[in-house]
Amino acid sequence: MSLSTARQRAFTLIELLVVIAIIAILTAILFPVFAQARESARATSCLTNTRQIGTGQLMYAQDYDEQIIPWNTVQDGAGTAAQVLGCWTNLIQPYVKNKQILFCPSFNPQSTQKAADQGLCDGDNSAYSGHPGELFLSPGTPLGSDNILAHYGISRNATFGSTTAGDCYPQNSSNYPYTHYAGSGWQIDQYNATTTNYSTLGLAAIVAPAKTAIIGDAWTTISGGFSGTTSGYPTPAGLVRSRFGCEGTYRHKGDGANLTFLDGHSKYITGNPESHLKNMPNGCAYEEYFAYDIE
Repeated sequence: MSLSTARQRAFTLIELLVVIAIIAILTAILFPVFAQARESARATSCLTNTRQIGTGQLMYAQDYDEQIIPWNTVQDGAGTAAQVLGCWTNLIQPYVKNKQILFCPSFNPQSTQKAADQGLCDGDNSAYSGHPGELFLSPGTPLGSDNILAHYGISRNATFGSTTAGDCYPQNSSNYPYTHYAGSGWQIDQYNATTTNYSTLGLAAIVAPAKTAIIGDAWTTISGGFSGTTSGYPTPAGLVRSRFGCEGTYRHKGDGANLTFLDGHSKYITGNPESHLKNMPNGCAYEEYFAYDIE
């Protein structure tokens, strides 16, 4: 074989660079697709978890005279260990018999805190303003795994906003859209501490179980006590807290969260679940998934 023949069969430098460039372009195109496929799989797994949890909370209700499962049956003063035992994450175990379903593969403390920090959630649009100690020990340092009881939160019985025409949102822009969460357990006051009021709510009181959420992408944790930049009242270290509603906004694909409803089904909600509003006949707005006493 002559030298000229060998040269004809070899790749030139330009040809190699073209091949490398093509590979780089294909990689840039395909990697985001692979990432999206992985996140879709994680989101599906997370949704499956919430469906199993939904079945468990219905089974609990059947055993307890249709009472909605409490977020916690123990007050703060009883200590951390007692609070964990009385928490919904433990109460539901006889019915699901699987602690792993309490953890979502898409959970990310940074994106969850970002959602909580929003002005339309629990913060003031500044970093670490929305209950930061319930996810972080300090800026950039998330809680350890021992402090994470679930990547989901559960509803507590609380009311915001008004249904009185003229005193309600949007007529009164300083008010919240009407919200009446369906839940049971010890109530928490404006200082983020449990009160002396223990409330129970039965399924019979729920006007539309299929559109009333009870559990969703958020968190249930043992607080680390970090106060962040909030001007409110931080949760002291060692207290169990569960958040529910807007905190899952960025959980899946950067825009949406899973919710479990009181009829047992779960579904993916785009955007901030609390921003899905409907109007009553008198013009007052209410949160579609978080007002158990409105049709």
